[in-house]
Amino acid sequence: MTYLDEWEQQLQRDLGEIRSSTAKLAKAAAAIRGRSTIHGVAVEVDTAGAITNLHIPAAAMKGTSTQLGDALMEAHRRARADAQAKAEELMRTADPRLRAGIQELRGEPAPAPAAQPKPMTEEQIQAADDAYFERMNEQGWRG
Repeated sequence: MTYLDEWEQQLQRDLGEIRSSTAKLAKAAAAIRGRSTIHGVAVEVDTAGAITNLHIPAAAMKGTSTQLGDALMEAHRRARADAQAKAEELMRTADPRLRAGIQELRGEPAPAPAAQPKPMTEEQIQAADDAYFERMNEQGWRG
C-alpha cells in the first residue's frame, strides 16, 4: 500500500466523521427551542426565532391590548434569547471542523491561529540536548 492510498483512506474516514458530525449537529439544532413565560403568556421559538408554540391564558385577555402586546413581545424576545444561548452552547461542543465553517458562513472572524514557538537557536538546541543526556545519565538508561 502506498502513502497515497493511506492518505486517501484517511480522507475517507475524516469525511465520514464530518458527515456524521454534521447530521448530529443538524438534528440537535433542529430540536432547540427557546421558551419564556410572561404573565402567563408562554412563547416557544426555534433557533431562527420563529414561534413554534404560543399560549395565551384567558386571564391575560382581561388586561388591555397594550399589556397583552407587551407581554407577547417580551416573552418572544426572551424566548429568542433562550434559543440563541442554547444554540451557542451547542456550537461550543460541536466538531471544531464544523464550527470553523459555520463561523465563516456567519461572517464571524476566525479564531487567531495558535502562536508558533520561535525556532531554537543552535545554543538552545545544544543546551536542551545536554540537559536530556544529563537526566538520562542520572536516571539510568532503560531499554
